[in-house]
Amino acid sequence: MNVPAPLTSLVRGVHHIAIVVPSIAVARKTYEGVLGLSASEPEFVPEQKVNVLVTYAGAQRIELVEPASDDSPVTKFLAKTGGGLHHVAYKVDDVATAIAACKAAGLRLIDESPRNGAHHTRIAFVHPSAMGGVLTELVQDTH
Repeated sequence: MNVPAPLTSLVRGVHHIAIVVPSIAVARKTYEGVLGLSASEPEFVPEQKVNVLVTYAGAQRIELVEPASDDSPVTKFLAKTGGGLHHVAYKVDDVATAIAACKAAGLRLIDESPRNGAHHTRIAFVHPSAMGGVLTELVQDTH
């Protein structure tokens, strides 16, 4: 699948792959203990009502995402699928600029303006219907 034209000059690379899990504690045993990935400590992201554990496969980030409440955006996904690949996140220099480019191209967005993400990032989601069925996150590192 080709990246839609509005993103080609904005995307700097893959930021992370997000996997929804029912329990970070249980998943951590596999990702860290069996696969040998290094990991940070879990972070609660209040705006999304999730706990996030960042693991690293070399330089690539794999984020394990666990719902922190029944009304978390990933709770329905977990109930429906049992967990698994949730989204692909792309690194951008400026998430507001990326949102504007997507809007101008007519891409369907979930977020019309940037919001706070894990580890001091600014984020926005592009609807799966605009990205070949893949929920896509645009991530701006702010540190």
